[in-house]
Amino acid sequence: MPRVVVVGAGLSGCGAALAAQKAGAEVVLLERTDMVAGVAIRAGETNGNGNFVCAHEFRFMGGGELFDAMESIKLHDHVPFPDAALHSFIYNAGLLEPLVKKIVLAAGIKVLLESRMVNVKKEGRRVTAVKVEDGSEVPGDVFVDCTGSRGGVAACNKYGKGCVMCLVKCFAFGDRIGIVDKAGGELYDRLRADGTPGYLSSAMMMFKDTLAPWLKKGIEEKGLVMVPVPKELVDYDKLKLMGASRSKEFIENICLGDIGPVAKGFGMVYMELAKLRRINGFENVQVEDPRSARYNFIGHTGMAVRDQFMKAEGLDNVFCGGEKASQGSVGGATMSGYVAGHNAARMAFGKEPLLLPRSLAIGDFFAYVAERKKTAEGRVLNLNVARGEYWKRMQETGLYTADVGRIKRRVEEAGLMGVLAKKL
Repeated sequence: MPRVVVVGAGLSGCGAALAAQKAGAEVVLLERTDMVAGVAIRAGETNGNGNFVCAHEFRFMGGGELFDAMESIKLHDHVPFPDAALHSFIYNAGLLEPLVKKIVLAAGIKVLLESRMVNVKKEGRRVTAVKVEDGSEVPGDVFVDCTGSRGGVAACNKYGKGCVMCLVKCFAFGDRIGIVDKAGGELYDRLRADGTPGYLSSAMMMFKDTLAPWLKKGIEEKGLVMVPVPKELVDYDKLKLMGASRSKEFIENICLGDIGPVAKGFGMVYMELAKLRRINGFENVQVEDPRSARYNFIGHTGMAVRDQFMKAEGLDNVFCGGEKASQGSVGGATMSGYVAGHNAARMAFGKEPLLLPRSLAIGDFFAYVAERKKTAEGRVLNLNVARGEYWKRMQETGLYTADVGRIKRRVEEAGLMGVLAKKL
């Protein structure tokens, strides 16, 4: 039985592992930390705008496990985010990790936690094994890189405004190292307006009990509360630091949501504690992440140049998903992981990769992103099905629809019903 090795067990890596396993491959999933689900344990928001369409496409194609998992722990539905008001919901981020782990283990996937990949073995343009920090090697036929950005303390210090007290846990588990990086594949960084590599994480987490009682009650009842920021504290330059992935409403207000264990300030990048406590309702707030409330962690560096099949350019048997494939959102990471894992299994079985047609939103999106990333301008953009340039395209082309029956017919017409659930 051919083996697919997936490195990185965030939602993209778990999606890749599930897809490859269902296709009939033996799958080994390596994760450098002691948990799965990655930074999605602090995401909370998903399904907005175009994500609604793409998630249903994946369900009809047979790859809906992780989308259904998030739905099952939904806290607030139809949350009116300023830039993704259609279909958005907030899930309980505190329940996600054990739920995802249960799904992955139930599928029979071999999961190696606290197994940090540090290098690869190669023959020409083919990777033959990954080397683990403990000295062991994991051989495979095809590999999937879901390690995210080129992370670590050195990157945070080098690129500025990066707090090392972040979710990547570099002190405890070591810096993130990717297959594409070590194998010599083609990489690029997203750039801020001043040319500095990397974007800042766009959110802050706060302990709910340290908010004013009226504010805590508001987010727990409504899911989302917009709290105006005093004009003297508004800093529009923060949009540039997070790659303009949110709109100005997130800078002029604190868009505060209830994600279960904590409250989340969406799209605010960071705010120094003394300033944050000058805002109504935040007078006694304690910040959970980034703990100091000064700056945030760096992402979107060391991403792979890849095609619409999620295969990394310059390497013959390496695919990629998640932020490594320029998909940092919950929905984008999950979807790119499923595609990467399925196509990795197809390669392992000697079959041609699955081409998702542009009649499907996800097929058009991945093809569009692959095209745009070939240009200098495109590599700066944070392309997302929920907002911005591509969401506008979805509406203009008619790919967006709220009609689930219509989405199903598109998948049927493409001949792809259940394709991700079938053994090869």
